[in-house]
Amino acid sequence: MLEDLNKKAKKAGLHVAVSKKADLYSIRKMKNGKLVAKNIDIDDVLALIKKYK
Repeated sequence: MLEDLNKKAKKAGLHVAVSKKADLYSIRKMKNGKLVAKNIDIDDVLALIKKYK
């Protein structure tokens, strides 16, 4: 699942990583590494990727 999310996120210039909490993710910008969001679920990740496209 993480690989699929990263493929989609890469097109938008983002990187998805597993958070310390179970079933949650964090998103950073690829260009400068700044944190965009943390501890969000899959639905929020997909919405955020769509927003950045």
